[in-house]
This record gives sequence, C-alpha cells and structure tokens, in this order.
Amino acid sequence: MGACVAPPAETDGTGGATVDGAGGGTDGSTNGVGGSLPLGSGGSTLVVPDETGGSGGGSMEDCDSVLEVVFRDFNASHPDFEETFAGQDDLGCGLVMPTLDTADGKRQPTFQGSIGTGQRMITQGVISCITPWPYTPPDVIKSATTFADWYNDVPGTNMTIVSHLDLTPSGSGSFVFDSAGTPGFFPLDGEGMNEVTQGHNFHFTTEAHARFGYEQGQVFTFSGDDDLWIFVNNKLALDLGGLHSPLTATLDFDAQAAALGISPGNTYNMDIFHAERHTSASNFRIETNITCFTKVVVVR
Repeated sequence: MGACVAPPAETDGTGGATVDGAGGGTDGSTNGVGGSLPLGSGGSTLVVPDETGGSGGGSMEDCDSVLEVVFRDFNASHPDFEETFAGQDDLGCGLVMPTLDTADGKRQPTFQGSIGTGQRMITQGVISCITPWPYTPPDVIKSATTFADWYNDVPGTNMTIVSHLDLTPSGSGSFVFDSAGTPGFFPLDGEGMNEVTQGHNFHFTTEAHARFGYEQGQVFTFSGDDDLWIFVNNKLALDLGGLHSPLTATLDFDAQAAALGISPGNTYNMDIFHAERHTSASNFRIETNITCFTKVVVVR
C-alpha cells in the first residue's frame, strides 16, 4: 500500500472530527477496529472525495486499504434482533431488493420480503437461490418499517458510531480483516448502548461505502454472521442475508462483470451492509486483492 495516500481528516458535519482514514486507532483497542467517535443524533453528511456513481469519475489518488464504516448499536428489544428463531444457513436469500436505493443522497438496501425469495445454496463460494421453498420458513425480518431502522440514524432506537476497518497485507497479494485474532467481532464493546451479554455488546449493524478501481482478477471474500449484503455499481453482488452461522462466499468480479455492468479500467461504488443480530457468537472476515479504496459521499 506504499503507493497510496491516506485521505485527510474529515469532519462529521457537526464539527466533530472523524477518524483520519489512515487507520490509526485512538482508543488503544485490540479488536482490530480503529478508534471511533460517536455522532450526535442530528442528520449529517460524511464529506469525502467526489464520486459519480458509474464508471469513470472519482479520483483514486487518495486511497488506502481502509474501509470507513458506520456502526449502529441496538438493544435486544428491537423486533429484528435477538429473535427466538436463531436462523439457519439456507434462509435469507432475497431479503433485500437487487438494486441499491440511492434517493436523496443516501445509499442503502431496500426491504423486499420477510422470508426473502428462496432457499440459499452455496457451492464453492458461489451463492444461488432455489425456489420454491421446500418448507415454510419463519420471518427473518419483521417488516419494511423495522428494517428501515438498520441503516438510518433513529434516536432512541439506535446509536451511531463512525469508525474504520484496517485491511492488512496477508503476504500473498491480498488484504485481510479478520476478527478471529480477537474474541470475535465486537467493535462496540464499551460503546453505544453498551448492552452487555456474555461479556460483549452484541446487536449492531455495519455499513461501508467505497470506490475501487476494477481490474481483472479481483475478488472479495466474506466470512461471518449474520446478514451481509454487498452492492457493486448499485447492484446486489453478494447476498448472505439472514440469521445464520458463519458462512463464506466470494464475489468474483470477472464472473459477475456483465450482470454488474462493470468493465476493467473504470471505478465503481462498493456498498457493504452487515448486521450482528443474535448472541452467542460474532464473526467477520474480509479478504480481497483490491488494493485501494476511496470513501464516497453518503448522506445520513
């Protein structure tokens, strides 16, 4: 990453400084997540380099192996969190619509259905959805109304914390963030609502918005629980929704280039959405050979 220049420090729109994009933690934590600063409950814009939403446009000069993230902390009392039904691995395909909602400067998934559109199958890291259902599944998400809380600032329902994930070189040409080196993925321990269960603060969502330069041969592998959706060029590229044990799937950009409308040599948006919804375990692992990400403008 020596050729990349970390973005300068930004502000959160309310005068408070966010983390500086260089990946330096401020709280001395050892959980693999950089230091974070809570934001006020008012709406704000994360001010970042220009991006245009399609191919071309958006400078890749200020980039790094850092994903700027927004966490939102919830309590177990929320209807979509800590459900009695803890989930199963094949339940969760198609919970969200296949196209990202970009209205009013926001970038977020849209609820499609409480049980999704089919049964999930993963073969050699490739996801497919099989319909019709071979059984009648329970609801995975209560409603569009409850889902709207996940990636929006809702005072009294969630608390918002801006932070970052540092992807470190693996030694084999890829960059990795892996919660396995810690007790798990618990970036909000001691922060947010700080509802402690089994010694940790569960029940939170994660979102990250970045641009990357697409080159042939790029892949992005995620392993973890619970829900995970990745959109590329505003199209759903990886669908691991639902309450499930750690699952692993790989986004092969070349294999999906036509479906995603991308071509080598151009830059595109990547939008990542995650949720940790049930106690007992929390895992999060990213591995990719994409070497540089830049932040994008997102209205919150």
